[in-house]
Amino acid sequence: MVSNLQEYQGQAPSSKERQRIVNESGRDAVMFDLNTEAGKIRLWDLSDGTWTAPLEKDVAMNHYLKKMVYKCSACNKCSVDQNEVKRHIAQVKTAYERCSDAELMSTIGEFNIPSHTCSGCGTPMSMRKNQGKQHIDKIREQYQVHYIDLNEIDILLTHKYALSPSVLMPQQVVETIQTGVAKPDVQQASRNADEVIRKPRKRKRRRR
Repeated sequence: MVSNLQEYQGQAPSSKERQRIVNESGRDAVMFDLNTEAGKIRLWDLSDGTWTAPLEKDVAMNHYLKKMVYKCSACNKCSVDQNEVKRHIAQVKTAYERCSDAELMSTIGEFNIPSHTCSGCGTPMSMRKNQGKQHIDKIREQYQVHYIDLNEIDILLTHKYALSPSVLMPQQVVETIQTGVAKPDVQQASRNADEVIRKPRKRKRRRR
């Protein structure tokens, strides 16, 4: 019965210490009150801008704070593999080319259940919460951020965690990818328009 189990009082021990107490007391004979955050700290996740769950201080300082990842400078995409971040940047363009003008296709699936897919990439989705529109809007937004707003994107080698949002962690540019989309020359377009406007019209000869 759970009510007969001993409850360890005091600060939450480390994982090794918990294992020792369990071994000495008999398997499943000890319950730990781990609700306390004594001796624990939270770290700021630089990849998604959130706080971690409480971590044992020694683990946080000696493991988490040393973790390095590759990061896309245009968004929060991170990976321990540099090539994965590079593929991410290329996939943003591929997704846009496939889905920017796509539509939501409706079909009848197994057991006469309606199913919906994106006509560009074939991704299945539901009609609930306007999922199809959100899918296409997100692809357009990602393309805007990566290929229109910027001329190049850096792949950064950086820390994944910091002690707080205000702490600046060192980072290194390991690769730069050209992504800028050629934009029309506004001045040239204006000159061309003026030439069209100023171009003299041919006089029509009157028939005699």
